[in-house]
Amino acid sequence: MQLNHLARAILFLIGLAGWFLGPDVSKVCAEENSLYQKFLDQYVVPDRRIGAYRLNVVDYDGIVSSRSDPGSLYQGVLSRLAAVKPEALGSRDEKIAFWINAYNVGAIKMIVDHYPVDSIRSTKIHWLRNPWGKKIITVDGRDYSLGEIEHDILMGAFKEPMTHFGIVCASLSCPDLSRRAYRGATVHEQLRAQARRFLGNQKRGLRLDREGGQVFFTRIFKFDDRSFPGGARDAVPFIAPLLEGAARDFLVSGNYRVDYLDYDWSLNALSRAR
Repeated sequence: MQLNHLARAILFLIGLAGWFLGPDVSKVCAEENSLYQKFLDQYVVPDRRIGAYRLNVVDYDGIVSSRSDPGSLYQGVLSRLAAVKPEALGSRDEKIAFWINAYNVGAIKMIVDHYPVDSIRSTKIHWLRNPWGKKIITVDGRDYSLGEIEHDILMGAFKEPMTHFGIVCASLSCPDLSRRAYRGATVHEQLRAQARRFLGNQKRGLRLDREGGQVFFTRIFKFDDRSFPGGARDAVPFIAPLLEGAARDFLVSGNYRVDYLDYDWSLNALSRAR
């Protein structure tokens, strides 16, 4: 009898502690991922063409037209993100996956908040065409900019340059927005797959001209001068293992001139696709 009383007391205290500590972080994060996956399923359309580019596009018109509806997936995703306490997530990989998803939702929100726009660099978003310092996404009661998430958290605290292939800027020349939510257990596998796909695209990722002795890199490696102060050559050690055979050997050799592919900031919108 005394044991039963003790067991009930322990369960009561556990429940009371849970009430004080707030919602189960792993449960909230799982719910956020599940809702975000439904959002991606509905609003990200794969393999469409805009001009010379083939990529995943976003149905911004659909998001904007339904964002005020009861049960809106878009508002639900924002609410779930705001409820997560990132520092309480169980592992480094879970935190990386969470912040990649948060960045990508933030980039979409940047467009939706000012829609219609033709680019994330529209003067409607920021008069100097530099939206990365603008506070855009709320997590655990704090507002973050895309720049903070990219440079201070993903590239800074976690020192994970591969996330460049996961975060997207809503533009034609950036890596595709993945149609699968990033998850801690698979985040590195997902990023490698994204990287290989992106680097295999000669218009957006990487173009090797062995005969001309020249390599054209994505300008992402030029934009991020914190992670790559020497430009694209600083990125070679971590992208070379993603290539195979002669392409990898040529890249590692360093016997070429470095140039950069054009970067098209036009919006990756379904309304522009065919």
